[in-house]
Amino acid sequence: MKPLTLRTLIPLLTVIGFTATAAPKAAKSYTLDDLLRWPGDYSQICDAISMPFPAVIPAFRSIMHGEVGFSKDKMAYIKANRAKILAGVAAKLEKVDLLREPVEPKPDPTAKKDEIDMDPIGVDPESFNSLLLVLIEELDGVEALPQLLALEDKYHTLLLAGEKNPKAPLPKTDGDGAGIGPGNLWKENEDAGKATPERQAEVDRGYALFSAQAVHRDMLAVCVHLMRKAGYEPMMASGIEKTYGQLLKAKWSGDADLAKYKKAADIPADERESIKFDAVHKVAYMTYPPIHFPYSEEVRTEILTLTKSFAASKKK
Repeated sequence: MKPLTLRTLIPLLTVIGFTATAAPKAAKSYTLDDLLRWPGDYSQICDAISMPFPAVIPAFRSIMHGEVGFSKDKMAYIKANRAKILAGVAAKLEKVDLLREPVEPKPDPTAKKDEIDMDPIGVDPESFNSLLLVLIEELDGVEALPQLLALEDKYHTLLLAGEKNPKAPLPKTDGDGAGIGPGNLWKENEDAGKATPERQAEVDRGYALFSAQAVHRDMLAVCVHLMRKAGYEPMMASGIEKTYGQLLKAKWSGDADLAKYKKAADIPADERESIKFDAVHKVAYMTYPPIHFPYSEEVRTEILTLTKSFAASKKK
């Protein structure tokens, strides 16, 4: 074996140094609280839509998370750590105070302000927030359904009280539902600028009540979304599914542009976020705005009954 000389040692050190430099960086790790505070995708909504008041069920997806969402990188992390994230979501749903006033988080320190047109702010992880519903939806989070159903019951109780008594507190949700509202609550020819304090308070309460109702309907929409995606037979055979199919066809079957899509594979890849094909009812449709599924206490009961059976079936 030849002795190491300066001539042979320099290339060796260069290789060692390059190898050390080229070592892969440790993967980023996030807490659930960090993901909620700074989800990473901040996009201003320009097109407002009006929904019926009292609020209907958006069939079938959550819509009240407003102008923030999880970035591709953070969603990849979320899906790679599904069990841990869902366990955290379930724990939050169990202990969250529905009357806690959300506190605005500090801006995301990693956001590049020249690439966004709004403040890079997520939601208060200590309050009930709409991004928790997004996580259940995106992760097919059947494991968190028992906690969601328990929360829905508490939320529904507060909501009913608020609907009956204008002085009763409404359940609080962080997540602004940007762009979604009940339309104009002012009467025709009513001059809002000349409204009495009492009338102004009445209108303000109307908007707050709509937002609370809409978040509640999102909870139900997420439940149906998970059951339909799983092809849960009692759901697919239900009156809810039949009504949904009728509404879907009534809105989209006459659209000449969508009619050319006879299966999901026909939809161009760059349009598959905004256009879907419903294989059950054989119709292509736009995902937004969603179908307005009528809400009633009877529909709520049916959805909850189906969801409880669905969650129980997944434990077997």
